Amino acid sequence: ARGRANSVAFVVFGENFMLTAPLVSVVIPTWNRARLVCEAVESALAQSPGGVEVIVVDDGSTDGTAEVLARRFGPRVRVLRQASRRGPGAARNAGVREARGHLLAFLDSDDLWLPGKLDAELGVLERFPDAEVVVSDSLNFLEGQPDERSRFEQNGLLAATGGEPRWMSECRWLWTNIQNNMATCSITLRRSALAHFAGPLFAEDLTCCEDWEFEMRLHRYCRVVVLPRVLASVRRFDDGARPGRAVPGTPFTREQKIGLLRDRLTVMERAHWLDGLDAELAGELLRFRDLFYFLVRRDI
Repeated sequence: ARGRANSVAFVVFGENFMLTAPLVSVVIPTWNRARLVCEAVESALAQSPGGVEVIVVDDGSTDGTAEVLARRFGPRVRVLRQASRRGPGAARNAGVREARGHLLAFLDSDDLWLPGKLDAELGVLERFPDAEVVVSDSLNFLEGQPDERSRFEQNGLLAATGGEPRWMSECRWLWTNIQNNMATCSITLRRSALAHFAGPLFAEDLTCCEDWEFEMRLHRYCRVVVLPRVLASVRRFDDGARPGRAVPGTPFTREQKIGLLRDRLTVMERAHWLDGLDAELAGELLRFRDLFYFLVRRDI
């Protein structure tokens, strides 16, 4: 049975635990999104009631985010306040350090988990007891308008799985290309998977692409199972809450374009830890890196 309340015995994924901690901890970084972050929190609290710990990291907001969360949710949500804005990587890392759950997940402040997301992922982890990570599909929205295709339809992972849960290692899918990435809110990992990471999970020196670098480490070092089912809404709003980063689907400024190229190159240049890749993955990484060297030389 799956645990639902504190201080009761339960069995999950073939392991016995005394549930003195939440089943899953979800980390939500936010900056000046008092309204939107409450919607994200509600979608997380609705998952497996009693088994979810919600940690919101207020990354130096100036719009009263922490106070709004306290009034609306009280002790149901843990709010960590950072004195000044340090970016999404540092905010997520701060939340991870405080997380107590047996599983760890992420949710951006403008995104939503769909009903039943956690239960669906738990079912897959029970079916694949050796899995350390489960990744699921999502649908993108821009100013409330949905994409015609899900993330996995766009990046090829739906076709690679054949529409059925399967090991990532069995999928012919070139994850060394950032165009094939997935939403951070679609990643759930066991606490034991943290042992694969020598330092923080997310880079704190990047304006963007910190999620891609994290994702590549997951694919390289962890046993990942894919659940090709849409379980999250990835929403994008042009609300000024992404300084230095363009809203997907809107034009880039020259500064935003240059910043994106530089951060992508930074990730690729320090990807020396990606050793021992098969020929297809290694070749795609080199091809993609060469392309961005060209783009940087052209645009900077």
